[in-house]
Amino acid sequence: MATRSDRKNGVFTWTPIVLAMLFAGEAQGFGRFSYSLILPPLLKTSLHSVFLTGTLGTINVGAYLLGSIFVTWKSKAISGVRFIRIGLATSVVGLGLFGISSTFLFFSLAMALMGFGGAMIWISSPALAAGAVAERRKGWAIGLVGGGIGIAITLEAQVAKVFVHLHGTLSWRALLFVEAGVGALITLSSFIFLHAPSKVDDSVEAIDVMEAPLRPSRLPKRNILFASYMAYGFVQAIFLTYIVTALNHDHHYLATTSQSIFSLVGFISIFGGILAGRISDRNGDRGTVMSLAFIAMGIAGLSVLSGSLPFVIVGAFAYGFGMSGVPNLVAAYIGDYAKGAVFARTFAMVTLFFGITQAIGPQIGSAIASATGSFKIDFAIVVIVSFTGAVLAILIRPKRQRLSIE
Repeated sequence: MATRSDRKNGVFTWTPIVLAMLFAGEAQGFGRFSYSLILPPLLKTSLHSVFLTGTLGTINVGAYLLGSIFVTWKSKAISGVRFIRIGLATSVVGLGLFGISSTFLFFSLAMALMGFGGAMIWISSPALAAGAVAERRKGWAIGLVGGGIGIAITLEAQVAKVFVHLHGTLSWRALLFVEAGVGALITLSSFIFLHAPSKVDDSVEAIDVMEAPLRPSRLPKRNILFASYMAYGFVQAIFLTYIVTALNHDHHYLATTSQSIFSLVGFISIFGGILAGRISDRNGDRGTVMSLAFIAMGIAGLSVLSGSLPFVIVGAFAYGFGMSGVPNLVAAYIGDYAKGAVFARTFAMVTLFFGITQAIGPQIGSAIASATGSFKIDFAIVVIVSFTGAVLAILIRPKRQRLSIE
């Protein structure tokens, strides 16, 4: 990890950033978003119910919510490094279990493991990257972590296209087995290359806090931040869970075409968070950039409603920007006012609100789709909630004075 003097001089090491990207890719790219790719063949071969597949999505995010609570509760007793290692192992077990399961009970257990482990990884990973760079590059570093998720989504979508022609359940099981193998290697890397902060690092962190001027104890615009992140959680829960299925079902896209659209979303998200973080680093206005990201997601929802392939491609670009932009800007905003264990506790608290709408989103989406026979109302809701999030985000005004949360 970089020392305090290193951060002041803008010197940093790439190792924590690359590791954080790998960890985030495992937590979200594999443990959460691969479900969108396996959902159509899972419906055809195993569950045969949109409601049950939506329930599995709710279980995954519900467990993510519990994981967030656990991190909030134990952040003083368990280091971020240990959270990451435990989360990685839990997530990999979940991927493997889902790949060998054939009943709803074991599917549910697997999704719960992936969700719980993913929370521990994602909450701790941005702090790992942010601690390795100078203050002025914090948004950029956290954006790179989000880029790891985009890389994972892009790669898994391409692998899914290879397996789409396999017979029966192998069309989706093969993808999970590959992800579990890669995840095992990433878990191993966390034990080889990731080290807990030394006593010296702890004292440096304490000096940073002691030298900071006296500051208020509350995160500014906290309630607005919570509300905007809840909006993001709801949009993401519906859009990413059902985009492949909606394009296949409502607009009769070929499976490979809809998977390519999903891959494009992931590819653009690699750069969206980095760009959003860098812009907000320079102008100091996280809220305005976040609002633009929400507007982009609303445009993406409109594109899926239209079904026009050129517009859907534009929507994939737009959603990729917003998808990685919003969470990275939320993390960077918190990082402006808190660090270390305080950052982890605060980010975990914000993630709780995100997790609430993530948990109910798939269930609501599946219930509406089952009742109406299409996903059009789901994506109309995506548009409405995205623009609501844009209004909330614009209310987060930039602050010159940085605060600390006690």
